[in-house]
Amino acid sequence: MSKRKASLETSTAGPSSKRQQISHDSEEESDNDSRLNLTQKADFRTQPQEAEVGVVEKISLKNFMCHNRLDITLGPHVNFLIGRNGSGKSAVVTALVVGLGGKASVTSRGNTIKSFIKYGKQTADVEIKLRNRGTDAYKPEEYGDSIIIHRKFTADGSSQYRLKSSIGQVVSQRRDELARILDQFNIQVDNPVAILNQDTSRNFLNSKSPNDKYKFFLKATQLEQIHQDYSQASEQKEITKEIIEQKTQTLPKLEKEVLHWEQKFKSLNAIDNLREKTKRLKDEMAWAFVIEKEKGLSPIQKEYKNEQARLPRFIAKVEEAKTKSEQCQHHYNEFAVKLRASAEEVKQLQPQLVQAKTALQEQKKVTRSAQMEVRRLEGSLKNMKKERDQILQRIQELQSSAQHDYDAERQEREGKIKELEETFAGLDAQEKTTEHQTNQFREAISKYKNDEYKLGQNGQALRSRMDKIQKNLHNLRNSRGDRLKRFGSFMPQLIQHIQEYHRLGKFHKKPIGPIGACFKLVDQRWALAIECCLKSLLNAFVCHDHNDEKILEQIMATVCPHQYKPVIIVTKFKDQVYDYSRNCVQSGKYQSILDVIEPENPMVANILIDQRTVENILLIPEGREARHVMDPSTSPGPPVNCREAFTLRGDQVFCHPTLRYYSNMMDKPKFLTSNVEEDIKTLEAELHEVQTELQAVHQQKGELGADIRRNQLEERKAETQLMRIREKSRKIKLELSELKSIEDPAPVDVTTLEEEVTTLDEQIHTQEEQMAARSKHYNEVEKLQAESEAKYKDIEQQVRAKVEAGETLKDDFGNALNEMEKAKDAKRHYEQKLKEQEKRVSELKGHLEKYQEDIKNDVEKATKICPERVNTRRTPANLESEINQIQKQIKNEEKSRGDPEEITRKYKEKKEMYMKIKKEVSQLKKFCLKLDEVVAHRLHHYSEFRKMIAMRARYHFIVLLSNRQYTGKMKFNHEEKTLEMTVQPTKTNGEGAKDMRSLSGGERSFSTVCFILALWEAMESPFRCLDEFDVFMDMVNRRISMDMMMHTAKSQTDRQFIFLTPQDMSQLCITSRNLRIFEMPAPDRDQSVLPFRAANKDADEDN
Repeated sequence: MSKRKASLETSTAGPSSKRQQISHDSEEESDNDSRLNLTQKADFRTQPQEAEVGVVEKISLKNFMCHNRLDITLGPHVNFLIGRNGSGKSAVVTALVVGLGGKASVTSRGNTIKSFIKYGKQTADVEIKLRNRGTDAYKPEEYGDSIIIHRKFTADGSSQYRLKSSIGQVVSQRRDELARILDQFNIQVDNPVAILNQDTSRNFLNSKSPNDKYKFFLKATQLEQIHQDYSQASEQKEITKEIIEQKTQTLPKLEKEVLHWEQKFKSLNAIDNLREKTKRLKDEMAWAFVIEKEKGLSPIQKEYKNEQARLPRFIAKVEEAKTKSEQCQHHYNEFAVKLRASAEEVKQLQPQLVQAKTALQEQKKVTRSAQMEVRRLEGSLKNMKKERDQILQRIQELQSSAQHDYDAERQEREGKIKELEETFAGLDAQEKTTEHQTNQFREAISKYKNDEYKLGQNGQALRSRMDKIQKNLHNLRNSRGDRLKRFGSFMPQLIQHIQEYHRLGKFHKKPIGPIGACFKLVDQRWALAIECCLKSLLNAFVCHDHNDEKILEQIMATVCPHQYKPVIIVTKFKDQVYDYSRNCVQSGKYQSILDVIEPENPMVANILIDQRTVENILLIPEGREARHVMDPSTSPGPPVNCREAFTLRGDQVFCHPTLRYYSNMMDKPKFLTSNVEEDIKTLEAELHEVQTELQAVHQQKGELGADIRRNQLEERKAETQLMRIREKSRKIKLELSELKSIEDPAPVDVTTLEEEVTTLDEQIHTQEEQMAARSKHYNEVEKLQAESEAKYKDIEQQVRAKVEAGETLKDDFGNALNEMEKAKDAKRHYEQKLKEQEKRVSELKGHLEKYQEDIKNDVEKATKICPERVNTRRTPANLESEINQIQKQIKNEEKSRGDPEEITRKYKEKKEMYMKIKKEVSQLKKFCLKLDEVVAHRLHHYSEFRKMIAMRARYHFIVLLSNRQYTGKMKFNHEEKTLEMTVQPTKTNGEGAKDMRSLSGGERSFSTVCFILALWEAMESPFRCLDEFDVFMDMVNRRISMDMMMHTAKSQTDRQFIFLTPQDMSQLCITSRNLRIFEMPAPDRDQSVLPFRAANKDADEDN
């Protein structure tokens, strides 16, 4: 019932606003609503992976119908049960219905349960195993992951239920427990669409009248059940009103009787009450003297108990401080070891880095040398070939000329030699100058690259700083309207949840927090110092007990991000601030942190005292002054009870055992700032400054890049020019050598020139071999240079990473040292507090024991007068006066009053009856008013919900028919309670729409499937079962119907589908990872266990 109502309210919430044109149930739905856009595909929602509750995992039959024994294990999604006619497929559907509590008449297979027992047997058993997992599981602590429903039938017509857990243990045998399970899982056994048997599948569209079809629609969508629930509620309301009227008429008479007997009862008891009162007053007077003495005992006891109750807290604090001190010492040692290891790693890598850099530089020199040698050999080889060509040309000229003017030639040669020598001297000077320029360009490139790397590091630091400023600026802007957002964007929501839970009474006492929002500062200058002191305590919450802590942790788990979850402190709430006057810091010049804080309630101050001992922490403006005041080696030394101090800049100073000073890295307070707008402006200015610096870094980096590229270009130009100069020098040197070697020739003889050509040929060959060897060498050294450069960069990256990690470790090491000192100070503080408290408890105990001994003596005296103790606040004189007055009244009232027992009995009976009926009438009236309100609300939405469901079914029916190129419509008349369906088999044959009874068997079966699938969209049952849905279909209709059903199944992976058919489904080529096909054996009434095969291996493995 609960799920059906919830479904109705959820469904009507949305469509009601979009379809306001639907005014009342009597209006027939127009055909215009049915003209839907069939060109678009159905919008199937994304479903969960697999159903967790309600799906059938296994069906077991024994002596049921034609089966001796049958066990079927079903998959969680699509299941096909195939087999020849007579193989017992429909018996499985029947077993599913009756096994889940359905009536025999619903199955269309028999009128009584005993008719399902196999012939010749006395009993039959059906066992259904349902999945029971996830958040909607039914009593998972009792049933486990599965619920086994076992129903046994006997030949005399009786049946018995056994509801078992997943391990086979019987949990219940009650039919109403099964009903609750089915209602929890939304299983509708008598829903003809959820479990469509063979007869209904074959005939219902042909044989059912419009009224029957409409009833079928209401039953399938649970609208019928909802309407019946409303009707039953109205009937119960009328019955209740009649009961109220009857009981209301009897009340006046009963009231009169009660008043009559009450007067008699009071008059009867008056004398007895007076006598009893006299006795009590005498006993009270006997003890009045003792009570006067005992009045002074309670304050002493209260004080002793309070002080004694505080002892466990001090002991726990000492133990907690010891544990924390040990943890901090451990952390400190760990960070010290890590820091030393990090420094050692960097130290070990430095020689490798230097060695790699040196090797890289040497390799670059070797590479440049090899490159120059190759270029030199190339030029030399080219010149030799040119010289050979010139000599050959000279031989030809000599042979062609017999006479020549050798004197003129000698003079010309000498002039040429002089000119070449002057040119060679100039080129030599240019070569030295150019080589010097090349070296300068290389040095400049190296310097610029180093500067570029430093700028990159600076830019990275600026970007980190900019991100931090932007984050703080974002938090400050968000906190303009809500101060709580400074403590985290989730904090307002967390506080809202705490207030709601407190309103509902789930907390014993409302938690306090965040602590930073629960106090104000007297002097805003100290905001940064107090933040540095309290740190994470500003975000902490305080709970009264562990029950409140558990509830708060549950709230935080749903609201707070895991990494920002606030700390929870558990301590008993008190209404007064601790008396810290004896232990607070004593300084006439400086204030403690507690002096500049105004807490909202005493517990905030108590928490700060317990957790941070703020009464012992001084606030000293300047760092130099703080060092002087806190130095234990100077006179007069630190103030009494002072353990540490903070400066305006947030620096922390310790005085024990030696002076230690820790600088603060924070610039501004984050949580305790008072002027948000001023802080926003400051941060915006700081952000602008950082952005300007970052832009300047980018600009400088760009300029350096341009300088590097420019110098690299100039370097290449200089190297090219150097090569050209050297080539010219070589050519001039060669030419000079040739000119100087020329002598005045004898008569023409070319033998020498020919020998020179031969020599040049040999030199060219040798030069070419050297050229090949040098080129190979150059390639090898160039590869070695690349390897050296990669090795250097790798080691350099390792060193940089180790240095950065070391910086982080230094910060952690400093924090660990700070926390260790704080923990030791806290330990000493709480040990001293414990000693003082133990002494105080001992003194109070001695005083209390002495006072109790005095009272004991007084009690012994009073016991002789009255053995039983009587507590009173009255004086003995006052009691004696009242006793005398009562004794006089007793004498006047002593008269006969009738039978006391009868009067007492009658009075009690009449009064109890009157109060009972009066209470029942009041409760029933409230119930009727609430019932009227609820039923009116539900009925208001019922008609709109019904029309929405009908419109949805009509739309899906049309879309599904279009898969076979059919057209049709479903016409609902909610006033007449009719449903008419027409189908046109094809869109092209010009015939009009046909009534369902005029369709062929295959067309009717296909239309049936479309109708069933359309209703499935409005059905919440976890499984659907169809028996022989394709009995009259040809292969085309069967193929399309199967595609539609598989498409529906694919879009509803959280539903289970069970299809029964005599056809061989392998011919349809249906494949699915979650598909199972079970093949029934040939008809054999002695079959023991059903063999089955999965559609693929994955399906078997998954199940």
